[in-house]
Amino acid sequence: MSSTTQQADRIRSIDDLEVIVDTDFHLTERQEDIFPYLESPFDEMLNTQGGDDYGYLGRVYPAHGMVYSVTMGKADSETVRTADDIQKGKDLIEWDKAIATPTQNLYLGAVHHDDLAAALATAYNNWLLDEVIDTDNGVYGAAIVAPQKPVEAAEEVDRRADEDGIVAVMIPSGSVDPTLGNERYYPLYEACERAGLPIKMHNAGGTMMTRFPSTWKSMNRALPVHATSHNMMHQTNLADMITQGVPERFPDLEFVIQEAGLGWYPYFMRRMDHDYMGAKWDAPMLEKLPSEYLKDQFYLTSQPVEGADDPQYLNQITRLFEGEDNLMFSSDYPHFDFDNTDELLKILRSEFSSEEIQNIYGKTAERVYDFD
Repeated sequence: MSSTTQQADRIRSIDDLEVIVDTDFHLTERQEDIFPYLESPFDEMLNTQGGDDYGYLGRVYPAHGMVYSVTMGKADSETVRTADDIQKGKDLIEWDKAIATPTQNLYLGAVHHDDLAAALATAYNNWLLDEVIDTDNGVYGAAIVAPQKPVEAAEEVDRRADEDGIVAVMIPSGSVDPTLGNERYYPLYEACERAGLPIKMHNAGGTMMTRFPSTWKSMNRALPVHATSHNMMHQTNLADMITQGVPERFPDLEFVIQEAGLGWYPYFMRRMDHDYMGAKWDAPMLEKLPSEYLKDQFYLTSQPVEGADDPQYLNQITRLFEGEDNLMFSSDYPHFDFDNTDELLKILRSEFSSEEIQNIYGKTAERVYDFD
């Protein structure tokens, strides 16, 4: 292709994109949304107050330390719970399709009542299907599961697999115990692979202070927790999953790593390869390098785009993990640090081809998620 043709073929603005898929568009569900779907005896256990608040967060989930406000004026809507709220976000981000992600229920893995956690997952999924998913308007969802009960989680996947608009399974991975390489999760992985549903792994910064690592508990500010926790917890789970051979055992299962930025990922791939070469005996299930599994079965979502003021950095980072094939656009709307749609594009358009950018903004997501 000539340089003149390449210039003409460049993606210059979001108007030039064939499709925009927001792979992490957040809901801000509240107790009044979920409680009507909560079955006995858990509705009696929790439903002691009404109101438009996060009441059960304090009673169900352990104290989770310092967390930022969900939104801080950057979004037009303070909540995303109704069709009108979703439409406001769609108009701002200009997506064609979006996968709704919970906010409050990202803390589900920290619930210290296993049966209640499973009941809350079912209640959320019922609300999601009744009130949120609207495939005619491009709104899809991920069925959340309680990692505390992997067998019940597998049953939840089986129940939801054929529901219209369910395109993934969400593991609130920030506070899982044990980490996700443990064999107790195999029934869940088997169910997802059988259903053809990718697993989305999403942390919530506050929950990680309750479980791992213990040193985070000594921090007395929100900033250092938020800056370090998301990518660190993902690295911990991924290292365990790869070492234990999860992608080798489940070769048709795909994983999506969400909301941790980009810079840590090339480092992690190379660090795992380096250590594996010196300790292959410790990962006998593996048939290839850790980085090859990551390239073949794992995907990364873009938000938050750190280093947006340094195009050279971001372009190099994306090339280092072959992001044109494994990176998917996400906004994280309406959270305080969400990315506008062109935030990534303004940088990538100087380095990446039209085809590569189309992949990042929607084509790869259409291959990973079964929207049909």
